[in-house]
Amino acid sequence: MIFTLTPNPSIDRSLTVPEIRFNSVLRSQNVRLDWGGKGFNVSRSLAQFGIESTAMGWVGGGTGKMLADGLQQMGIQTDFVWVDDETRTNTMIIEEEGSWHIKVNEPGPPISAENVEQLLLKAESYAKKGDLWVLSGSLPPDVPEDFYAELITMFKSRGARVYLDAGGNPLRYGCLAGPYLIKPNAIEASHIVGFSIDDQEDAKRAALPFLRMGVEYFALTMGSAGLLLANQREMVYAAPPKMNVHNAAGSGDTVMAAIIYAQMRDMSMVEVARWAVATGAASVETEGVSEFTIDRIQKILPDVESKIINVM
Repeated sequence: MIFTLTPNPSIDRSLTVPEIRFNSVLRSQNVRLDWGGKGFNVSRSLAQFGIESTAMGWVGGGTGKMLADGLQQMGIQTDFVWVDDETRTNTMIIEEEGSWHIKVNEPGPPISAENVEQLLLKAESYAKKGDLWVLSGSLPPDVPEDFYAELITMFKSRGARVYLDAGGNPLRYGCLAGPYLIKPNAIEASHIVGFSIDDQEDAKRAALPFLRMGVEYFALTMGSAGLLLANQREMVYAAPPKMNVHNAAGSGDTVMAAIIYAQMRDMSMVEVARWAVATGAASVETEGVSEFTIDRIQKILPDVESKIINVM
């Protein structure tokens, strides 16, 4: 079984405008709602690979009801802890032809200690050997920063495999608990290692501190610059071809789902990295969040550049 746990889900509202101008009234002719949150995006991407998952997290209010109904209509099984306040709405403004976008993320509803305990107990009731858990996204207000670390420790004690995608102290504490794989972006990783990650050499240097913490796989996403995938034995760098970007929201989550898909099929490290990069590239071409087709991934795959990097 695969579970995705999203502590701070959202409805992602995308508005397309002819051109982004500041201090002006912008009129959108295209409004789109997607049922979002990083873990839910992973569930959506896994479904497109034909892999079932159960989505968990805190949701509340009318927005939470819309999100729960939307995921279930997509065939994604859910089991939520309901809270009193509204699930957040994140807003993306995208230029119709240009390359600029603006994204505004709300903080999310406050979560009580009782709500935290309810979700921990719910997750524990599912946890068993051989399962795969994806812990993904920011934490809502009032949730302890070691929340992911506590979950990782519990899941590992049950024999489950944990994939983590977070930033800040939740990432730092989570890494110390030893998840199977982490997938920070360059900015999130740089805050942990203490230096800017601008190129392949920086990425290679950043991998080592995370691997020393006990993380088995380090997957660093660098946007259009590609992906570094590393473990204690080897590092692989893969970069996508130049793409026509329509909506980059959720592309990192498709990369996470693609890594899971590829590892489940026992692909080599190089094949995993190439498949993940091609999937992320396919998703940014679409108008939706974390959308792609396998046919498009396979067409992009030959144009993905990759190389094995000397660890020494």
